[in-house]
Amino acid sequence: MSNWGIEDDSANLGGNNEMTGPKALRDAYEAMKQQNKELADGLAAVRRQLSQQTVSATLSELGVPTAAASLYTGDADPEKIKEWATTMRSVFGGQGTPSAPSDAPTSPAIGEEVARQLQSFNDAGASGTPLTNADAALGRINDATDIKSLLTAWSSM
Repeated sequence: MSNWGIEDDSANLGGNNEMTGPKALRDAYEAMKQQNKELADGLAAVRRQLSQQTVSATLSELGVPTAAASLYTGDADPEKIKEWATTMRSVFGGQGTPSAPSDAPTSPAIGEEVARQLQSFNDAGASGTPLTNADAALGRINDATDIKSLLTAWSSM
C-alpha cells in the first residue's frame, strides 16, 4: 500500500509506554487540582484568622469584650467594626464611653436596719458564736447615731 512517501511511525510514538501517555497527564492534572484545593483552603483559613484578629483587636480598643467578636459577621474593616459596636451599644443600652465617677453621695441599696442586721450576722459568723440578746442590744446602742435611735435601742432591751 502506498503512503504517499510518508513513513508510518505510529508504532513508535510512545503509546505503549503508560508514563508518557494521556493517563500520566490526567494523573498529574488531578494531583495539581488537589494541591490547588489544599492551598486555597489554607489561604481561606489564614484569611479567616487574620479577619478574626482584626475584629478582636478593634473591639478591644473600643472597650468591648472580645467575646463579642464571635457575634460580628461583617467585613474586617475597623470603621465598620466601630459602627457595629456603636449600634450594638445603643441596642443593648450601653454607653459609648465609661462615665467618670461622681462625687455626689449615693444612697445605700439597703435600709439602715437591714444593714445593721447583716452586720450582726457577719459579726456572729466571724467569731463563730451567735450573739446573745444582751450583745445584740449593746450593738444597737453602739450603732445609735442620734437620740431617737438611742431611745429606740434602749426601749427594745
